[in-house]
Amino acid sequence: MTHVVTESCIQCKYTDCVTVCPVDCFHEGPNFLVIDPCECIDCTLCVAECPVDAIFRDVDMPDGSEGYLELNAQLAQIWPVIIQKKAALPEAERWRHVMPKREFLDMGANDDMDPLLKPQTPMHEQERTPEFTEATAPKGLQHNHRVKAGVWGRLTVLEGALRYCLEDGSGRHWVLRADDSVWIPPDVPHRVEFMGPTRFYLSFWH
Repeated sequence: MTHVVTESCIQCKYTDCVTVCPVDCFHEGPNFLVIDPCECIDCTLCVAECPVDAIFRDVDMPDGSEGYLELNAQLAQIWPVIIQKKAALPEAERWRHVMPKREFLDMGANDDMDPLLKPQTPMHEQERTPEFTEATAPKGLQHNHRVKAGVWGRLTVLEGALRYCLEDGSGRHWVLRADDSVWIPPDVPHRVEFMGPTRFYLSFWH
């Protein structure tokens, strides 16, 4: 069992819950908190502390909260742990009764995206793979591999999230979410890591 932060937290981000958590399972984003399901011990202490009633056990989530367990798990891998109470967002009181507000969730920018190489000349798509999921994707994508010389790849995420990792010794990686895509330069070693249910495809350009 785990607890899950749901939609009511968006644009409020009260952090009263953080002060009572005995295992530091809360992670902080720009306008939302999440609980790491691997760290949560299901103690229930945080539930009563939330001023907007955003926290539920995973088996008791209200209708319309489908997907928030997965979202918490994904974002907990990206966002930093928060262990001390902070002031709520400036407009928290105005937003606390606004619903729905999923569209206003800010999952944060990938600060390292800009240094990625991009084609400097116009490209034409030559091939496109079928859509893959984490279950159907070729196993080789999760291991060190390259796009051949003269060809650019493009990885496009349709649902879920994954990591695009360089295997050039730099340790750099980028988290791609739904509607994100990234260019893969020729002859650059890389791999992907799946962060839960994912749907994506690859295309190849000359």
